[in-house]
Amino acid sequence: SRFSKIAGEMVPHETVEAAVNKALGLDQETERRIAIVGVPDEQKGEAIVLLSTIAGPALEQECIDLRYKLLDEGLPSLWCPKLIIPVPEIPVLASGKLDIKGCEAVVKRDV
Repeated sequence: SRFSKIAGEMVPHETVEAAVNKALGLDQETERRIAIVGVPDEQKGEAIVLLSTIAGPALEQECIDLRYKLLDEGLPSLWCPKLIIPVPEIPVLASGKLDIKGCEAVVKRDV
């Protein structure tokens, strides 16, 4: 599903993706550059991970910078990605829709 349950709160992935796209200046892009995936988290039940085709080498710093941008946009702290995973491309289906299972497989391989 396109939601994560974090500390009892339902977090819609598409809302977070829209905020990330805006924060990174990608809202006019036609090609998908990012995707949000939920992963199990011991403390909060689930955590948000960002798959990114545009991540640079300083992933931790990028994650911190993105967090501040998202908080400035009014996104709740719980909704901010905990980790950025660089990927060559975001998995999409032939229909052009996000390949959720493909994204989850990438995360399982990398986390």
